[in-house]
Order: sequence, then structure tokens, then C-alpha cells
Amino acid sequence: MRPVADPGDPAGFVPYEAEGGSYFSSVTKKLLWANGICFLATFLLTRFAPEVGAPLYDWLALAPDTWYEGFPALWQLVTYGFLHALGSPTHLLFNLLALYFFGTMLEGMVGPRRFAVQYFAALAFGGVVHLLAALAMAGHPPVVGASGAVLYTVIACAVLQPNARVLFFFVPLQLKIMALILVGLDLFSLLGKDQRTASDVHLAGAALGFLAAKLGWVWFDPGAWWERRAEHRAREAQVSDEARLDQLLDRIHREGIHALSQREKDFLARMSKRR
Repeated sequence: MRPVADPGDPAGFVPYEAEGGSYFSSVTKKLLWANGICFLATFLLTRFAPEVGAPLYDWLALAPDTWYEGFPALWQLVTYGFLHALGSPTHLLFNLLALYFFGTMLEGMVGPRRFAVQYFAALAFGGVVHLLAALAMAGHPPVVGASGAVLYTVIACAVLQPNARVLFFFVPLQLKIMALILVGLDLFSLLGKDQRTASDVHLAGAALGFLAAKLGWVWFDPGAWWERRAEHRAREAQVSDEARLDQLLDRIHREGIHALSQREKDFLARMSKRR
């Protein structure tokens, strides 16, 4: 799967140019490294120190039984997305390839901070859906892999740039067609009750990606919202302090500074340092 620019299509994918002109954007790069390092570390530990690696792998994977038989393992809603099937390197390879191309594409459109928030939100959402499915139907095994967040990324890109041209196993397709194929494969797997594939997690990521792009959630920046909120509070505090300062200066003019309490004098001292 690889996006390719189509000069004849104004809606085609335009590669992201990050600071320094790097196509390989920041958050995507870190996610790729994190997935690769986690796979290598867990593989080596389970092979050469199984008494450590196996319990660690089970502790980080999203295991419904852990949630329903003991204390909810909240960290698993994120950590499961950085583990992959140790006996199937293709599981990791396909996720990394899709994340490389479409993570870079989506990050280039919405920005690094938005993309990071969306990626981890997709991981958590897919995990919650899997836990609810396990609660409704017995027999849901532990799940690992970034596929839910990766499919979120692919579907969001497909909604934002439906006519972008991609190579899907060397076959040129529109991105929207490739997205339909991927969702169709997961629906087929889900209806066929294939326990080897966490189709519920994949489809949860796909659904969230569709809604986020369609409803404009991909443009929401919680960091910017928090910064604006902090700035608004700071302005309100400044206005309040100025009003209090005026009241105290008026009181000093009428009664003298000896009429002020020590707390009020300390406030005056702090305000004088600001000016």
C-alpha cells in the first residue's frame, strides 16, 4: 500500500513537507520506531528469557480476562497496540508499511499533535470495543497489534482524500476503493468468526476514522484548546488583579497604607514587581 501523487487529480495526495523538508514526519517516525523496538524486545525476551518475556507480554497485551477477573489494567488500552504476534512478522510488517505511508499522509494534513492524539485515541477506542465484545460474548482472546489505529489512519485519509491514487499490492486504485476492500475483508472475517484476527478492533478503528474525518473531529486540537483556555484564565486573573489593585490604591488614598492587612501589602508588593 503506497500513496502516489496524481498530477491530474486536484484531490490527489500531496506529500507533507515537515520542518527541514523531511517527508518522513515526526510522530509517524516515532511510532514506527516504538513498534519496531517493542517487537524486537518482546521477541528476544520470550526467546532467551521466557520466564520474564512471557509474563511481560501477557501483562501488556489487552486481555479481557484480566479486566473481568481483577483490577482493570488501564495501561493495556495503549500497550497492546505496540505488541505484535511474535510468530508472524508479517503482522508487524503490514502495519508498519501502512503506518509509514498513511500516517505520514494524515499527519501532513492535520499536524503532528492532532495525529498523535488521534492515533492513541483510536488504540484506546478499539481496545474498549474489544472489551465490550468480550463481555457480551465469551471466548474473546487477548489482542495485540496496531491494526485498529492504523486502519483509523487509512480510513480517515480515504475520507479526506478519496481520489488519491494508491498502489495496493502493486494494483493502482483510488484510496476510497482500497479502504472499502480493507473494511470488507474485516467484515468477512468478523462474520466468519475468525478468532485469529481482531476484526472488532479493526472495524472500531475504521468506524472512528470515518466519523472523525466526516464530522471534522480530525481538526480538533486539544492542546490548542487547553492553551486558549489557560490564556483566557490568565486574562481573567489579570483583570481581577487590576481591579483589586485599584480598590487598594483608592483605600490607601483615603485611609493610608497602615489600614491594609499584611496579605494586602504582600499583594501590592507582587503587583509592583510585575510592572
